[in-house]
Amino acid sequence: MGCMQSTPTFYHPDLLALFRCGAPLPFKQKWFMHFSNGDPGWVRNSPLTIELVDLLNDALKAIGGWPRIPIPECGGHCSNDGWISPQMIEVFNKVCKKFNDAKLFDMGLQCRGGIYTIKDWYAERAGSVLCVLVEKKSDEKLRDVGETQKYISGLEKSRNRKDVHNLVTRLAQSALAWSPPEDWMTRLSPPYNEATNHV
Repeated sequence: MGCMQSTPTFYHPDLLALFRCGAPLPFKQKWFMHFSNGDPGWVRNSPLTIELVDLLNDALKAIGGWPRIPIPECGGHCSNDGWISPQMIEVFNKVCKKFNDAKLFDMGLQCRGGIYTIKDWYAERAGSVLCVLVEKKSDEKLRDVGETQKYISGLEKSRNRKDVHNLVTRLAQSALAWSPPEDWMTRLSPPYNEATNHV
């Protein structure tokens, strides 16, 4: 029973690897492997792992890095760093679709983006983290929004609070309002930029 309760929501038997975007601090704005089940194709420094991490980092660069939206109530000294915009999830799911079409579907695998609660060893409590899962192909899992939808619902509730001067309300509003540059997909490196068709 104890093991079942401590199993993170992202885990399932067909999960091969989980990648996450590091804390949105200037020196940690990058993707890295958080979990691997030991599959030889999905261990650190394997060709597939390197290619996926490079693609995810390329996409992060194409959208201008982690969104930083200053909050006037803080005198410009704080921002929405760490608050994940629903648009960011869409960005990385589009990148996953490109990688799926180019490589993973043919291997019976898939990747997909989502938000999951992860407790870091140095953190006192768990927090919501932008992740990409690599797993065996499953139409059902590709539609799974699970914890991601709960996170977005929480943002919407925070945005709609009556106290519009509340910092949490302002941060939620900023996260929901953010969107990537319109041409971000053209900024991806070949063969994954918008002009490349894998079909």
